[in-house]
Amino acid sequence: MACKEVNIKNIHNQKQLNIIHQIKNKIKKNSESPKLKIETIQYLPNITFNIVQDGYLIAGTKQRVAKLFVKKILNKNIDTLLYAGTANGFGAVAVGYVAYKLGLKSHVFINDHELNTNTRQINTLLACESKITLCKTYREARDLEYKLSDDPNKKWSTLPNYYLVPMGLNDENKIMVNLLSKQIKKASKNTILENNNKQYRFWCVAGSGGIIEALTLTFPNSLFFIYLTGSGSYRKKVIDWTKHNKNIHILKENEQLKYNYENRKKYYSSVKEYDDLIWSYIKKYGKNDDIIWNVSSDDYLFCQT
Repeated sequence: MACKEVNIKNIHNQKQLNIIHQIKNKIKKNSESPKLKIETIQYLPNITFNIVQDGYLIAGTKQRVAKLFVKKILNKNIDTLLYAGTANGFGAVAVGYVAYKLGLKSHVFINDHELNTNTRQINTLLACESKITLCKTYREARDLEYKLSDDPNKKWSTLPNYYLVPMGLNDENKIMVNLLSKQIKKASKNTILENNNKQYRFWCVAGSGGIIEALTLTFPNSLFFIYLTGSGSYRKKVIDWTKHNKNIHILKENEQLKYNYENRKKYYSSVKEYDDLIWSYIKKYGKNDDIIWNVSSDDYLFCQT
């Protein structure tokens, strides 16, 4: 099994340690769900795009709801949050963040075939004092999570002091989705998105689908163009869900549009080969005033605010 533990005691790069310290200081005084920060970029002389830039939030868009969600499902026995996710996603970061905020422990199992220990995600988790296990495959990460939390006395049951946070915080009862929708609605006041009944055109990626579901609740008359990043059962659930919403258009991945990281980087900050996969599509099919919902960023934008 190709997995390793990441511990701040093993970090000897002073620049990285300084970043972790900056993040920790920011966490102590930041707002959970501030007003949306919307940036406008000029793509062509007659076309501008608007970026909802949640890269300024420590844990990305899910920061807006993580604390409310966990407090809603928390019981007196739970002292540790567990999560298995991918290296370029921010679900794990949201889990570490909320655990730190609520005085809980967290253990995240992250799939990263390169086992990279110096990323915004890892440094944020270290600042949140999370226990981190990096694995080369998602199956290894998930299996370790289950092995730690399984109750040996009850089949298919979790030990009472653990809560296995669902992928993307997207629980089956849609508690997170409904809470996030309310948070986004509040955060959109006094912005170009304050008219929730207007028909906007949104572009975003969808992994577990929780954020896109929340957006469709918040802006029920809008059009949504989504790029699927999830796989397996998560992907199927998103596809099945979209069949009941005529305002959602799944982008055709078999078009094989050329991905250009350097080109996207000239326009806005995002997560490489994840959130920014939408860029190739909006460049080709986007219209003036279209909106990219950018969940987070590889850059440390929040340190500047």
